[in-house]
Amino acid sequence: MKTVSQIPATYSDLKAVIASQYNGLPRQLRKFGRYALDNSDVLALETVTTVAERADVQPSTIIRFAKAIGYDGFSDLQQICRNRLMEDTSSYRERIKTLQGGKRDGPAAVLDEFSEAGIEALEQLREHTPPAKLEQAVEILKNARDIHLLAQGRSYAVAQYLHYALSRLDIRNFLADGAGGMLNYQVDKAEAGDAVVAISFTPYTPVVSAMVSELAGRGVQIVSITDSPLSPIAEPGTVSFEITESRDQAFRTLVAPLCLAQSLIVSLGQAVSERQPSIEPQVPSNLKQTRI
Repeated sequence: MKTVSQIPATYSDLKAVIASQYNGLPRQLRKFGRYALDNSDVLALETVTTVAERADVQPSTIIRFAKAIGYDGFSDLQQICRNRLMEDTSSYRERIKTLQGGKRDGPAAVLDEFSEAGIEALEQLREHTPPAKLEQAVEILKNARDIHLLAQGRSYAVAQYLHYALSRLDIRNFLADGAGGMLNYQVDKAEAGDAVVAISFTPYTPVVSAMVSELAGRGVQIVSITDSPLSPIAEPGTVSFEITESRDQAFRTLVAPLCLAQSLIVSLGQAVSERQPSIEPQVPSNLKQTRI
């Protein structure tokens, strides 16, 4: 286990330390580390005994975990989570709960549930996506020779949208869809100087995780869109976006990932038009007239 060089002073610091230390922690500490990132509100409000019960670990495991990441004990870890909760007191989740009294039955109730989940996910995306990450991702995509898009399962819809939007902007890109069993061949085209946008959410697709690690090892720049800093595609990524959603959703929404994808596309189109003033009349026309 690595020694923590600096005690995490904010929730962002805490996430970064857990992610960097995660693979070196014992199994039970890794288990609690994932729970802590997914349930910071529980840590902020409950006793160590209650947290241990909900995380299915021993209270002593939580104390060991806190000390492993640089704190004196659980109270220090809890205070960081409380600070984050206080900064987000008007979260959409709490606002939504106050409106649930008049919920309808049947399909209308399903619409309510998905609308609420989408609103919450979008608010989390807006509040917890650092502008520097967006700028870094756009810079990577702008300077790439080719852009490769990698996703499977439910994440594939995001990659398909990116392929459509990049193509409409005349930006060369390749969608690794795996048709005809050609996924490995498609991904092998990516080389140093290219960029890969990889999308994967829990449960992570093993083939995508393996390919991201391999591509990063070959010097390919990776923009990862995932749901946790402990995701197998987060650490190899040059820049990683972690989009949090409610864990009690049976069918998780793609509203936030698609919103992020659209934001990257429009920002990239603007950046390309600024870099190439000779085609300025054409590119802004694309951005204005093409619905992406």
